[in-house]
Amino acid sequence: MFALPRLAPRLAWIIPIALLIGTACDRNPAAPGVLASLTVSRNPDTLAVGARRQFTAVGTDANGTPVGVKPTWSVAAGGGTVSAAGLFTAGTVPGTFSNSVKATVGSISDQATITVVAGPVATITVTPTSETVVVGATQQFVAVVRDGFGNVLTVAPNWSVAAGGGTITSGGLFTAGPTAGTYLNSVVASVGSISASATVTVTAGTLASITITPSTATLATNATQQFTAAGKDANGNPVAIAPIWSVVASGGSINSTGLFTAGTVAGTFPNTVAATVGSVSSRASVTVSAGVVASITIAPTTQSLTIGSFQQFTAVVKDAVGNVLSTLPTWSVAAGGGTINSTGLFVAGNTAGTFVNTVRATIGGITASATVTVTAGGLATITVTPNAASIAVGGTQQFTAVGKDAAGNSVAITPTWSVVSSGGTIGSTTGLFTGGAIAGTFANTVRACSTAACAGGSVSGFATVTVTPGALATLTVSPNPVAVGTGASQQFTAVGRDAAGNVLATLAAPVWTVAPGHAGGTILNTGLYTAPAVAGVGFDSVRVAIGAIAGVARVNISLSGALASIVVTPNPASVIAGGTTQFTATGFDATGLIVPTPALVWSVVPAVGGGSINGSTGLFSAGLTLGTFTNAVRATSGAVFGFASVTVTAPPAGPSLGVASSYGLLAGSAFSCATGGTISADAGVWPGNVVTGFPPCAITGATQAGTSFAQAAQTDLATAFNALAALPCGTTITADLGGTTLNEGVYCSTTSVGVTGTVTLSGTASSVFVIRATTTLTAAGSVVLTGGAQAKNVYWWVGSSATVGAASVWRGNLLALSSITLANTATLTGRALARTGAVSLGSNNTITLP
Repeated sequence: MFALPRLAPRLAWIIPIALLIGTACDRNPAAPGVLASLTVSRNPDTLAVGARRQFTAVGTDANGTPVGVKPTWSVAAGGGTVSAAGLFTAGTVPGTFSNSVKATVGSISDQATITVVAGPVATITVTPTSETVVVGATQQFVAVVRDGFGNVLTVAPNWSVAAGGGTITSGGLFTAGPTAGTYLNSVVASVGSISASATVTVTAGTLASITITPSTATLATNATQQFTAAGKDANGNPVAIAPIWSVVASGGSINSTGLFTAGTVAGTFPNTVAATVGSVSSRASVTVSAGVVASITIAPTTQSLTIGSFQQFTAVVKDAVGNVLSTLPTWSVAAGGGTINSTGLFVAGNTAGTFVNTVRATIGGITASATVTVTAGGLATITVTPNAASIAVGGTQQFTAVGKDAAGNSVAITPTWSVVSSGGTIGSTTGLFTGGAIAGTFANTVRACSTAACAGGSVSGFATVTVTPGALATLTVSPNPVAVGTGASQQFTAVGRDAAGNVLATLAAPVWTVAPGHAGGTILNTGLYTAPAVAGVGFDSVRVAIGAIAGVARVNISLSGALASIVVTPNPASVIAGGTTQFTATGFDATGLIVPTPALVWSVVPAVGGGSINGSTGLFSAGLTLGTFTNAVRATSGAVFGFASVTVTAPPAGPSLGVASSYGLLAGSAFSCATGGTISADAGVWPGNVVTGFPPCAITGATQAGTSFAQAAQTDLATAFNALAALPCGTTITADLGGTTLNEGVYCSTTSVGVTGTVTLSGTASSVFVIRATTTLTAAGSVVLTGGAQAKNVYWWVGSSATVGAASVWRGNLLALSSITLANTATLTGRALARTGAVSLGSNNTITLP
């Protein structure tokens, strides 16, 4: 029973053979002979290591007739083992084993050759299993593939990088990437599902750069700062370094560990700390800041000043090792003697004496002091009174002179008097001025000097004199003689002169009459004469009288012919754009006799243009288009007409104030402030140097008293003043400007200009307004700008002195030959620029640049 399982495989082939034998016996009933040969099946055969193969053996007699056999199985040449039943089990060593499997029956045997091959991939071994590679370097990895019995296979694995670190070729050549690090199990060799891995550590390359931390450091003198240095390769991977530390450009010292100690000299030391490894180095900058305040030094330590004069004190602040600090001290006056501002500008007071350690500069608990000696001031200014005098021809005026020191204290003087620019004579010791024979305004002509003959170094004061004509002595009528046609009109004018021949600017109302005994002609109080209807040579005489003074003109009256021509005057006329001018028309007959122009009509020729005109009065208003408009104005009477050409010129451009433009206040002799005033600009005086009231009044800009800067500003002011005086007059003004509106242009008064109420200046942002007052400007009102007009383009030119009344809101640049006064609370958007006199502010005035 127990042998059946082992015999089952053999029965599988014995039974068929037996059937064949049986069949053969049926055909050939002869029995088999003696075993003659034995044949082993599956020869040769190939098996994997450990595999099994069933071998069989067939016996035959000499006739080839199968003979049943039960061979003995054995392994003759290795390669495995075989069971008694012929079941072969391959060994673990691959190879070809010739005639190794042997079947034997008695002396008869046969062998089969066996080839044992390796089994399927079971393991892979990668070498090296862990490797360190420099960035960019290569490493050859090798993979050994084995079957389950450890036999090496010739299978080529698939190489890959699983976790970064570099790249690998199909042959296992690994190239390290740029990023250092340890990449666990990154190199992988695989065959199918079987794999093995190796770990790669990528290390940095050669040192390429050094970074110092911090790159900049600020520390106090003698303080320390730890610097560190980090090395990197070309790919930015850290490289361990041990740098050599050094100081290149001063600032302190450093030890071998990078600990920097600041020196005692404050300053910024660029790239002074160096860290070096071989040829590679890096730098860091150091700023050594000064320490705390240790000392203050005032300069000067002693100073002698006259009353009211200035001294700029300075303070040098240092730390304990002598570094100069930028810390500003607090200035104060401890023991009297004057005042000092926040910048150290000391103004000597009015009390003479020595004030020991009175000027102090303090920071925290550190203080330094200086001693000031205040002495009485010498003569600084001379003020002549009256500053502007009006004297009739031959009249007299007593002038007086008062001397003052820089603080405004009176100084006794014995002036020497002289006349600078004509106008009359003056007693050199008495100051009694006698007006000359020529009328006019003589600016700064009266001079009072502190020395005889006004020698060098002399202090002077000036006054302006206006010599007015004397009493009316003569009247002259123009034209004289004149030929007038019957019924025609002629305008007569009268010019009054004093005994010296000076023309009188104003006259009492003249009385015009036709001389007695001449009938028919009439004349109005305006001097407009109308001829009678009867002709005759010397027929009429025109007479004008003011009191007992009279003048006459002869009128020859001829029979009027027909109107033949009309002459328009002025021709040509020049008018500023937007300005006005008055045209008149005179009619003539064919003989040149003045004849009437009935129903005279004024017009502007449409095709020519240039402006507009009042049809009845002849008052022309220029347009804004510049140019010459030939025969633009027409005067027509019936079929007869006359023309005049008009040139419309550009409004005047404002003059350049030069360096004076930064000054809100500029005076010739002195400037002062009562209290509470603010000048939001520079302020200056030259040739004088007296400044009073600042502080408490404030100046936000620079103060220039008697300096070359103030002198330069006065030079440019004089240039601008003269340029304004030279502008041609556009419109003559005689009345108070209050309640009026002025367009851009040049407005002139031969006397004074007043503003009571509000004057409106209307224009654009580029419009220029020039208002000239030959004598004075007196304002009890305000200035309003409309249409975009700007205060910077408004110029108030004053031949003598200007006064802006209390609470006035004034706009524009005030340029006065003599003095300027701003009453209490008056505000000025512009500039107060006086050439020779003083600028005086009351209480709570403000001056703001336009």
